[in-house]
Amino acid sequence: MEQKFVKTHFVEMNLSNIIDQLGEDVTKTILSSFSCPLNKDIENFIKYKAIEFSKRTTAKTHLVFWQTDDEKYSEFVGYYTITSKVITVDRNALSNSEAKKLKNQGVYDEAKQEYTVSAPLIAQLGKNFSNGNDTLISGSDLLYLAVNKIRKIQREIGGRFMYLECEDNEKLLSFYTRYNFKIFGKRTLDRDETDINGDYLVQLFAMF
Repeated sequence: MEQKFVKTHFVEMNLSNIIDQLGEDVTKTILSSFSCPLNKDIENFIKYKAIEFSKRTTAKTHLVFWQTDDEKYSEFVGYYTITSKVITVDRNALSNSEAKKLKNQGVYDEAKQEYTVSAPLIAQLGKNFSNGNDTLISGSDLLYLAVNKIRKIQREIGGRFMYLECEDNEKLLSFYTRYNFKIFGKRTLDRDETDINGDYLVQLFAMF
């Protein structure tokens, strides 16, 4: 008997909408199933901070579900969190063409030779390793969804600059730079960032 493949796709849901539809208790149960042994900061954020951040509109989290096209099967495979920050970018970290693009979006301080710009930050990005769900989505898929969400927003309000932060890890940096993100600085960890290895995070930007 011929085996037929079931078509699948990803469904993104804003955490705020899930809370509105299902209530906070049910939402917490969904989030409690998330596991990321490779990065406890990502796991602890979704379990203990994401709801409060969404309620305060400090940062918006989007859950990603793997789903069959017939909608019979669905699995929580990952999430990403987006917020907006004002950051500074050293002019020396930019090429001439990048500096020209950023000049139209930020303010340039001639004395300090740096740009100040309000930009979307991909604050969290992680796959759910519970029950092997991490095999249902790639890191590339998850990053694409986050970037695509930001690009949709920017098509409505303007802007083309976005950034993210990650641990100073060769594998992580290699992954992000493959997708046109470029290192531009480092940020010292805040006191409450206790689940992150090292004393700082590497900052990377992309312009589309």
